[in-house]
Formats: sequence, structure tokens, C-alpha cells
Amino acid sequence: MASQHHGHNSLYRRFPRLLLLPAGEGGELLTSETNEPNVVLIREGRPYYLHHPEQPGREAELFVAGFKEVVPQAHVIFFGVGLGYHIREFLRRHPNTSFSIIEPDTTVMNIFLQHLNENDWLTDEMVEEVMVGVISGETASIMRRLIDRVSGVLVVPWLPYRSIFAEELKKFNEMLGKMVSHKKNKMAVNHVYEKKWALNSMNNFPFILHSSDFLHTGSDHIAGKPVLIVSAGPSLNDEIEHLRHIRENNLAYLFTVGSAVNTLVEHGIYPHGTFSYDPSDFNVNVIQKVVDKQIDSIPLIFGSTVGKNTLDAYPGRLMHIVISQDELSKHILRTPEGNKPTIINDAPSVAVIALQCLIQMKADPIVFVGQNLAYRSEQYYAEGITHAEGVPASADLPRVQGVHGQQVVTRDSFIKMKTEIEFYISTVKGTEFINTTREGAAIQGTSFQNLEEVIQTRLKGPIDNSWLQTSNSSGYDLLFLKSRIEELKRDEEAFHAIMEQIHHALLDIKHKLGLKQANMLNVSFGQFDDLFTSLLGNCFFKIYVLPRHRMRYEFLYSKMDAIQSSRNPLIRGEQILLYFGDFIWKCQQDYMEIKSEIHEFHCSIHTQIKGACI
Repeated sequence: MASQHHGHNSLYRRFPRLLLLPAGEGGELLTSETNEPNVVLIREGRPYYLHHPEQPGREAELFVAGFKEVVPQAHVIFFGVGLGYHIREFLRRHPNTSFSIIEPDTTVMNIFLQHLNENDWLTDEMVEEVMVGVISGETASIMRRLIDRVSGVLVVPWLPYRSIFAEELKKFNEMLGKMVSHKKNKMAVNHVYEKKWALNSMNNFPFILHSSDFLHTGSDHIAGKPVLIVSAGPSLNDEIEHLRHIRENNLAYLFTVGSAVNTLVEHGIYPHGTFSYDPSDFNVNVIQKVVDKQIDSIPLIFGSTVGKNTLDAYPGRLMHIVISQDELSKHILRTPEGNKPTIINDAPSVAVIALQCLIQMKADPIVFVGQNLAYRSEQYYAEGITHAEGVPASADLPRVQGVHGQQVVTRDSFIKMKTEIEFYISTVKGTEFINTTREGAAIQGTSFQNLEEVIQTRLKGPIDNSWLQTSNSSGYDLLFLKSRIEELKRDEEAFHAIMEQIHHALLDIKHKLGLKQANMLNVSFGQFDDLFTSLLGNCFFKIYVLPRHRMRYEFLYSKMDAIQSSRNPLIRGEQILLYFGDFIWKCQQDYMEIKSEIHEFHCSIHTQIKGACI
């Protein structure tokens, strides 16, 4: 066991799982002609040297010289440690680079650990993770946490590993690629919408105050009743007459999501309600036909962070749901009984938003219509969707199992939606989920039935939809709302003071760094940490500023452990100025841009409350 060698080494204290490595076999520590150690592995009776037999150090120098430029903020993952010549040389040339190691062979790692001494380079604080052995679930878990923490990745496979461990390297790269892609998608969403979420919350708040909470108002009516979630997939065209029959006879609640309302309106079918939640400014196009035709009998069930102008001209009744990205409503809304509004998690599809609502309201059964999640004859939208541009199917798109057992062509965004739908279905016991979508992707947790069969066997009706047309106010506690707004005003003053103190604390750190006063910096670090903690606890900052910088904060958070554990005060000071300083500056600039809108919002709330109390 590795624990027999240098068990006191700080590397073992940081990564105690290294103490549990099996001994392994098939490897040997040798000495080169220049008296430099080497490792030879025996594979199928054939020896493989992990370093040059004569000049392992020189080989590492030449290898690292090939990396002309390394992005300073990139995290390097060394695939294959050997005896670490190449890693030591890399860190000599790029001393401020954080790194991790994955060694696929436990024998090699044991030899390396035996050769490592307490003062060697790997005990440096810049090492993030050390992973050993096959690319397993444990490795994936470690990698996922690592990718969430770092801002960029550079994989450096050591030369012999590209052939000796070719399959392991391929598997590792595939796993890493999926994780990086997932993070990029998440960051892209944050980048596009983080500022819109916060502003939309303020813009939509007057509509929230003058509309009813869909979940609270409808729960008693929808519980135990059949509900159809009608999406805009191409198979929707097959079900028009079935949907007309259901709606005319009130056999089930019929809710459209996204663009599906346009198709139904084109055919003269008015659903019981339509869901809309997309935070983009173009979301208004989804309901444009309802607005143009001035149809006032279709309630709009809107997410509280829905895009600008979506609600302004809507002719029908409005009902709201509070979305998880809406920090403002979560903070300032309470019922007279003191209850917070029920929160619906943000999702990649409005169908997932609707599904969460109906699960929360205990609808049964929940029936999917037009939820293809796949192409059908190179189409993925139903007819009548005027604002959507088709994207032709191509041969390199992924395929998933279809409802009829066949393979159907899909795309990554559909797979993401399908995964989310399956997740929420898996959280429920006792509710029946039916997928009626012809030629669509199979959805785990649902049974496939033709809609005509569902009508005959499951829809006994009629349901009572009168509550959907009854005007109703939100019923929130206006006195509580007023008190929270007053608190936010006071917290804004405290926010100003904290930001000013943080500014001086950063200048103090910069001054001491310039004088190389390492022994004086720890006091400054403590003061700065206290101030930053106060900032994170300030409600004004948490509600109005931080949500607009989610991506920057996630990046900063990924650096915090490494910064706080740094043993070199000068390096820690430089990192605080670089990462924290940039974050604070961007937050301050952004606040200056939006503070007038915040003040106008506070004034408008006071006016509305005053008017309501007269």
C-alpha cells in the first residue's frame, strides 16, 4: 500500500484517498545512465519506459518548450504523472498555474509517491486534485466538481501515455468534453439572461401585484383532474380535431406551452390557458396572434421573469408563477398568513415549467401532446408557428429511442429538455403520465397511448374551468411588502458604506504589496474577508446586484478556496486584487447603471400601495 511510504507527506493529508491505493504490479523504478530515476512498465511482456532512458530531464524540457503560450487563468490537467519531470518543468516555466493530475495506473502512482519527498513540488498549494486509476464514477464526480471551479482547462497528456493508455485517454477526453460542454451551456444561459432576470423581475412586478398566483388559485380545481400539456412539435398537427373535441366538451384542462397557442388559435381552438416564461425580449412574439386578434378568453400564465413587453398588451387575464431566478419576488412577497409564494425552478423549456406546476397542483393524469423532442420529416415545429425558423435535420445529429421503439433524430437541446422532463416525472409517485406524441422521442416514466384512446378511456369530464375566467388580485400582504421595500432602502445605504470600505481595503492591500510587507498583509486579509462577508449578507446587494453577476461570482467562488489557503501572503494579495478587485469593480459599475431604475421601482411600489390603501 502507498501508505507505507511517506505517510506524513502533506500530499496524503490533502488527498487521504491516496493512502488506500492498492500496491499494483508490472512496474519498476530504475536509474538512468545520468543517475536520474525512471519507470518501466511491463505490458504483455513488453517494457515501456515512461521517460527517456538516458536523459529524462532534458526530454521534459523539450516537451514543455512546445507550450509557447499558456493562458494564465487556465487550469492544467496532466494526464500521466510518471515521475513528474514534465510537470516539474511546466511549473518552473509557469509558476502561477493551478493544476491537477490524473494517473491511470496505480503502480505508477505508488512508485511516484515513494519517490516524492516532503519538500517536492507536488506539495505546493497550486495542485487542485489528484486522481488515480480507471475512469470511474468517482473520477467523474471529482472532475465535475473541478470543472465547476475552474475557468478554463488545458489537458496535457505525457508522451508515452498517448499510446500506452490510448483507450483511457480517449474515455477521459470524452467525459471531460461533456462536462465542459454542460458548463459552457450553463454559462451561456447565465451570460445571456442574468441581467434580464433581474430587470424583468422589477418590470413585471406591477403585473404580479394585479394578478393571481396560478398555483394557489388553481390547486383545488386541478387536483385529481386530467390536464393536457400541448407543445408545438410537428405531431400537434395530427391532434387538432381530438383537441377540439376535448376543449368543446371540457373533458380535460388544455394548457398550451410556448408557440403551440398559435397553432390552436389558427384552428379556432382556445385553450384554457397558455404558459409563457422566456426572459428574452422576443418572447412577446410567442403570443402575438392572441394579441393581434384581441382574444380575451385565454389566460396567460406567466413566469415572473418573462421577457419585456410580453405582458403590456395582453388582452386576456393574467396569472403568475414565481420563477427561481426572481430573487426580488422571493424576498418581498408574503401572503397575509405569512406564507412565501411557491417557487418554480427555472428550466430549459416552458414545457418543464408547466410540468412542475401541474405536478405541484396534483393533476392526474398529465398528458403530453405534441412534445416530439425530435425531428419528424426534418420538422420540429407544428404548422402555424410564424415566428420560428426551421433548422434542417442533418446526418450527424444524435438519435434516441422513439415512442414506437424506433430511433428518432433529435438534437442536444431536445435531449436536455427530455432529461429535465424525465427528472421531474421521477420525483412523483402515484401520478399517471401519458405521452400521446406520435413519432416523438420516448419519455421515461410515461406510457405511450394515442390521444383518441386517452379520450375514450381516461377523460370522463366535464371539468369546471370557471375559476380561470374570474378576475382575482394577488392577495399579497401590502404592509409586509412596504416594510421590505423600506428595509431594502436602508440596506442600499449600508451597501454604499461597505463598498467604500472594501475599496479602501483593496487599496491597503495594494499598498502593502508594493512595499513587500508580507508580515502586515494577514491583518488586511482578515479585514477584507469580514467586509466581503458583510457584502454577501447585504440584502440590497443580494437582490439587485449579485443576480446580475452570477457568472462572475461563480468564477470568483471557484477561486476562493485556493486564494484563502495560499500560504504566501504576497501571492494571496495579488490574487485578491486580481479576482476580488475585478468582481467588486464590475458590481459597482453595474449598480451605477441601474440605480435609477431601482429607485423608480421603489417609488412605484409606494404609489401602488398608497393607492390600494385609500
